Amino acid sequence: MKQQPFVNEKIRSLESLCRERGLALTIQRRIILENLSSRYDHPTADQIYEVVKDQIKGVSRTTVYRVLETFVRLGVVAKVSNPHAKARFEADTVRHHRLICLECNAVADCHAGHLDGIVVPPEICGGFEVRDFSLVITGLCNACRKS
Repeated sequence: MKQQPFVNEKIRSLESLCRERGLALTIQRRIILENLSSRYDHPTADQIYEVVKDQIKGVSRTTVYRVLETFVRLGVVAKVSNPHAKARFEADTVRHHRLICLECNAVADCHAGHLDGIVVPPEICGGFEVRDFSLVITGLCNACRKS
């Protein structure tokens, strides 16, 4: 589990964004963000639902999906997409890279500052303005390599 100060900071950030944008800070939003912010495992929406359904009476899977997509639009969480697996979510929105296991689809963070310095040459972007990037590195995790 992540440190409580990180979780508290994410909640304060959400409170501020909700005030700025005129959105309600619902109990569903708060609990879903608290759950996601405390995790390292890049959970799917279904995995988050399985935990919060016992904390939020009557919450639906659809509500969890909608809340997560709202968080992504607000920039509070990041959506980690993998064409071969379900989307995963994480509360760490600071630039970092990801390692994705091709066998079990596990996602791990890769904080390697030297990778942040990669310059994407404008001539290969076809007029596309690069504002940010992260690398997705695929391979086999330790557990899958051993089996």
